[in-house]
Amino acid sequence: MSQFLEKIIKKASKRKSRICFADYNDERVYRAIKEIAKLKLAKPVIVGEKRVIEKNMSRFNIKKSMGIEVCDLKDDELLEKFSEQYMKLRKNKEKLSLKEARTIIKKPNYFAVMLLYNKFVDGVVSGLSSETKPFLPAFKIIKTKKNVKRVSSVFIMDFPDKTLFFADCAVNILPDKNELAEIAVLTSETVKSFGFKPRVAMLSFSTRGSAKHELVDKVREATRIAKRKKPELIIDGEIQFDAAFVPKVFKKKCPDSPLKGKANTFIFPDLNAGNISYKLVERLAGAKAIGPILQGLNLPVNDVSRGASYKDLVHLTAITSIQSRMKK
Repeated sequence: MSQFLEKIIKKASKRKSRICFADYNDERVYRAIKEIAKLKLAKPVIVGEKRVIEKNMSRFNIKKSMGIEVCDLKDDELLEKFSEQYMKLRKNKEKLSLKEARTIIKKPNYFAVMLLYNKFVDGVVSGLSSETKPFLPAFKIIKTKKNVKRVSSVFIMDFPDKTLFFADCAVNILPDKNELAEIAVLTSETVKSFGFKPRVAMLSFSTRGSAKHELVDKVREATRIAKRKKPELIIDGEIQFDAAFVPKVFKKKCPDSPLKGKANTFIFPDLNAGNISYKLVERLAGAKAIGPILQGLNLPVNDVSRGASYKDLVHLTAITSIQSRMKK
């Protein structure tokens, strides 16, 4: 285990946050919560059909006495409360009957996010199946923080000798210059929250005008906007990855760059570039990809890749626990 993972697990274990899981049909959840309980990393809460959950807990020799809670999707009292709340939350966006709202709330991802909205839990981790992707209920129920226009995401790319941050690799498909600037600022705040000094590279296929194109212009303008929003931020763009990360290349391509070839935070110009890059680095370079971590929400809801291991769930639980205490 890397020093970074050891650090966040130690930090999270001191907080005892209640973290909710919605993928109750997936065995990776049960393997994860068993380890989470063993490490005393958080207090797991599983949402789903009580009968199925208890059967799986028995299969994996997991007992409630280990500090694990089960929240039944068929709890009529909670369903009634959550359905009425959801109707009110969505009244300006969609007209729903109580029956329609109840049908939506019965979905594990919506039920889990409503538990968070009502402060029954401190965070949500889900997404192992397409049915439990937490993006939509998070956007509809938890919503963004004041002055944040769009939720974005960041992956922590953890190596034995270094930790890097990649954004946005999961949410925004084609951010404009203002959205890209916001992603940069939010990511820098996330990086700082984990004890690192952000050095932000606004990535492009061009460095300092080496290519002419409207896509290059977008990255350059986004960098200017981010600097205006956060003048103290160490940031440069547009810049190619090698110029941002390799000191020898930095000296040749942009010797006046404030990054000095030592960037640790990389903002990709679109989702194609970000998603492809993080998976390449994970699979070919052997990095541990932790995330995606959603940023900009009022309360912590985090998605996990459908191809994630149970260990990935454990690590993202630690991150979510830390986020939950930051919100408080």
